[in-house]
Amino acid sequence: MDLSNQQVAKILRGVAAAYNIKKQGNIFQIRAYENAADAIEHSTSEVRDLWEEGKLNEIPGLGQKLQGYLEELFKTGHVKHFDEVKKGLKPIFFELLDVTGIGPKTAQKLVKSGVVNLGSLKSKIIKSDRMLLPYAFAQAQKILNYLKKNKDVLETHFLGSLRRMVATVGDLDFSASSKNPKKVVDYFCQMHGVTRIMDQGENRATLILHSGLQVDLLVGRPESYGALLQHFTGSKAHNIHLRIIAQSKGLSLSEKTNAQTEEEFYKLLGMQVPPPEIREDTGEIEASLNHKLPKLVEIKEIRGDLHLHSNYPIKNPSHGPGADSIEDMVKKAASLGYEYVGISDHPPGFTAVSKEEIIDWVQKRTKVIQTMNTKSIRVLNGLEIDILVNGELSVHDEALETLDYCIAGIHSGHRSDITKRLMLALQNPHVDIISHPTNRLLNERESSEADWETIFKYCAKNQKLLEINGYPNRLDLRDDLVRQALKFGVKFIINTDAHELSQMDNMKFGVSVARRGWAEKKDVVNAWNWEKLSIWLKIHDYE
Repeated sequence: MDLSNQQVAKILRGVAAAYNIKKQGNIFQIRAYENAADAIEHSTSEVRDLWEEGKLNEIPGLGQKLQGYLEELFKTGHVKHFDEVKKGLKPIFFELLDVTGIGPKTAQKLVKSGVVNLGSLKSKIIKSDRMLLPYAFAQAQKILNYLKKNKDVLETHFLGSLRRMVATVGDLDFSASSKNPKKVVDYFCQMHGVTRIMDQGENRATLILHSGLQVDLLVGRPESYGALLQHFTGSKAHNIHLRIIAQSKGLSLSEKTNAQTEEEFYKLLGMQVPPPEIREDTGEIEASLNHKLPKLVEIKEIRGDLHLHSNYPIKNPSHGPGADSIEDMVKKAASLGYEYVGISDHPPGFTAVSKEEIIDWVQKRTKVIQTMNTKSIRVLNGLEIDILVNGELSVHDEALETLDYCIAGIHSGHRSDITKRLMLALQNPHVDIISHPTNRLLNERESSEADWETIFKYCAKNQKLLEINGYPNRLDLRDDLVRQALKFGVKFIINTDAHELSQMDNMKFGVSVARRGWAEKKDVVNAWNWEKLSIWLKIHDYE
């Protein structure tokens, strides 16, 4: 049977997914199929040709049992064992696995929810207990803007995990300050898009929107609004710790305490006001008591974005290109007030084109990028390349050395030895940045396990950057790992990984992750001016 490497890889990944869902295989069996799929997909030789030549053993990680299955596949067109493993799973389950962002568990959930083909997928909403932060923020901003239009609303804010900018958010909660709480509640309940009023009182309301979202409003009096805002921002652990401190001082504090602002509330305890993002009882209370809170990085300090994907023509791209031109992305960067911007497209697929073709493509693209430089904005020439399963890079050094910078990331084989792959990539002198280091996809794929301490130490010692990726379902490096990495002196770069112009506005979500990780301006290289950044990246022609 004549099958391409991609088709064989898809079959093996399907078996791995079936094992995963049916819980028939252990993690090592699943990983063996996934690793074999990655190795075959990235092979420079056609796997069928290797089989015909009796050289299947030349494919890394392909054991004797899998070699036997492939022989059966090429001879008969199917494998009895594969058929047995996949038995009971609908064909649409395997089709859904081709959709970016959908793994085995989500695919099975969709099948059970009634998805029968890819067309019907469009009418389905993948429901999770928690929303991605950017989606929650966008929905909440509309409601906040609606509340601000009411003359009885003196102030209004997000509450809870959204105000703390947690990566995923549950229900949307709001507060408002008003001398006429009932009027504000009535106005809230008249909002467009309300399906059902669950609860409506003198100073509170709970609504269900057409989208299925639950939204809550709590209205406080101006004289105690600061206490209310503090209390319902949380977190629970932060508030419990504050209560203990208050009791030790003979104070009784609650959401009804007379404090018009949060500054007044925290001043009662002799504290600085901790930024909402770090109110998790992880040291911020002690720091604020000692007036030693960090000055967290702010969105207004960001001077550039170095992870952008344009629609520059790519032959057999290794991953999806962007939707907009380099020129338009540069204009968007200028409108954001950036000093510099970096175009880091995925290169041509290295299994589909020759080394010489990739080098030629890089050289032509470099000339295009160089024409974009102006006195007001510097345009940098970068790439985002793959770290392969064996730790090698998908682009040769001869091409990498012509770039201003190189981003390397893992895009497949997420069950492999992540530590080894990252460390091998970091040791390449041309690699400057590791993109989305843990490879997580929120609500879909957990973070990869790795020896982060070893990675952090190496990055700090060798001037390598870890990315904080602002793409909605990534927000990666995680905030807890950002804070851990800071202890070793690691520097970060916050990027959007934008594939279209509108996604360049997601920078604020990357910044929120950095803030939750206690990062300051000095820790984030794209909060530095161009001269300082150019020295870090060893770009010497910045005059």
